[in-house]
Amino acid sequence: MILTNIEQACKIMNISVPGQNVEPGQTTFSDDVLKIELCGPSRENLSIIDIPGIFRTPTEGVTTKIDMALVEKMVWDYIRDERTVILAVLPAPTDIATQSILTMAKADPDGLRTMGVLTKPDLVDKGAEQGIIDLVMGKRHPLRLGYCIVRNRGQAELNTASSERSAVESHFFNQTPWSTLDKDRVGLLALKERLQELLVEITQREFPKLKSQIDQRLAACKGKLADLGPDRTSQEQQRRYLQEMAIEYQKLTDYAVDVYYNRNPVFDEIPALRLPTLIVERNDAYIKEISRRGHTIDFNLPEEETAATSESDASEGFDEEITEDPTDVSCILPISDEDNECSELCDLFPVDFVIPHTRGGNVLGWIEKEYRKARGRSLESIGPAVIPTLWQQQSKNLEAITLHYFRDVITYVHKFICKLLCHVCPNDRTRNSLFSIIIDPLLERYHNAINHVKFVIKVERFGIPLTQNHYFSDNLQKFRVDKVKKALESPARADPTERCVGLEKAITLVPIGNVEQTILDIHAILKSYYKVARKRFVDTVCMQGTDYHLLSSDDSPLRIFSPLFVSSLTNGQLESIAGEDPSSKRLRKTPKLEIEALEDGKKLLRTV
Repeated sequence: MILTNIEQACKIMNISVPGQNVEPGQTTFSDDVLKIELCGPSRENLSIIDIPGIFRTPTEGVTTKIDMALVEKMVWDYIRDERTVILAVLPAPTDIATQSILTMAKADPDGLRTMGVLTKPDLVDKGAEQGIIDLVMGKRHPLRLGYCIVRNRGQAELNTASSERSAVESHFFNQTPWSTLDKDRVGLLALKERLQELLVEITQREFPKLKSQIDQRLAACKGKLADLGPDRTSQEQQRRYLQEMAIEYQKLTDYAVDVYYNRNPVFDEIPALRLPTLIVERNDAYIKEISRRGHTIDFNLPEEETAATSESDASEGFDEEITEDPTDVSCILPISDEDNECSELCDLFPVDFVIPHTRGGNVLGWIEKEYRKARGRSLESIGPAVIPTLWQQQSKNLEAITLHYFRDVITYVHKFICKLLCHVCPNDRTRNSLFSIIIDPLLERYHNAINHVKFVIKVERFGIPLTQNHYFSDNLQKFRVDKVKKALESPARADPTERCVGLEKAITLVPIGNVEQTILDIHAILKSYYKVARKRFVDTVCMQGTDYHLLSSDDSPLRIFSPLFVSSLTNGQLESIAGEDPSSKRLRKTPKLEIEALEDGKKLLRTV
């Protein structure tokens, strides 16, 4: 802003207008700087600072004690700078001992940058000239750099040309007694030459410090820019910024999936990034839960042991009627704490998973009841609907246990993605904008994985019970042989006659056509099939649902944020994600301009 009105300028600086008295709350001086720059190839790289003269007594209506302190502070601030040449301008007619500027010049203890300049020699009283001459020649109050003396224009000479002023000055110093002074100490031209010599000397002396300070200042400015992150003004810069972030994200994801935790300390700092380890531990718990409660009714026969086996550890009583009544539930698994931290996942699963305990009791009675519902007119045999019906009821718990397991796995995956994004993208604005764009594809892939697992559950529970695994027939044969052995060994008596009775009883269990025998066969088939189907089901869920859909496939949620994804973003999306906010742009502008100036300064120093 260019100020053309002196009154407006004074109002802004809260100082009095020249020629007017100081109003209450105003001062005569201000520490605001009026800078006039003269630039060009022939101009010297030199700043001349004209600061107010020091005064010790305020003048009513003109200056105040605040002005006095302000001027003194201003002088001290400038002369403390080791690169400042101190020109102690002293009126020749006054007593130099009373001039406080020489006292303040002690800020230059070695006197390497302090020069005295005497003015108004034409106003010195007759007979007092020798004292001024002695001062210039260093006989009184000596300064290491000495003094120069110049003649100013008089009041009547203010409008004269510079050449005329110089001629008048030269004539003055050629007269007695001033003609006795060395020519390099008198006149404006001599002062200019002395200042040039002094400027070169100080510049050479300060070069090493100046280079070091430029390097330090450059490092500080570059550090400020680094804290703001890469420059993201253009779309190319924004895309490159996100692509570098995506590359780092995918690299750490590969380390995690391949269990190379030792390749980056972030896996020690953020346990949620050890994703495979968390999933393997959850798989182990899932397998145990399926083994313990995957079947609705305990397969143990009444005459067998009631202790928990590999199929079931439950020993509770069994109600013969299996119902869906929620009051008949023995266990409810609530949503885990991890889900509450991931509100985006709330709609993926029901609020609660209901998982009844496996029930013990009369399993043969339950089989007989279902069998009698499906008997036909032919000889006693297993009807085509009996096994599927029994299997659907016996496998009801698989669905709730599996969905509960899968919800936890998805939560682990989602927290992994969120934590890793926080690590590779510490900028909250950028990360939140990025997450708002990837959340829909993420949820879509979670839904795809869930739908696949539900498809596996549907096929396993409601499809035709079917297996080509030879362990089914092996288990079936084993169960039948075990029944015969138990029948033979049950009369534990020494009487051979009773042993024969036991053998006869066992033999009567073999022929088909007996309802009891058919029920025992159904029990053996169902139990043999369950052992095979349970393992197959768990493997399918873990391999296809968890490992393939969530971890290893190209369509895994872990692979959404990738360089390919970044390249597909529109210009508008790029700006919303990686574009800088106005405050960041302002913060970046100042150090960038300063870096440019400092770099130019370094180039200039190399040429000197």
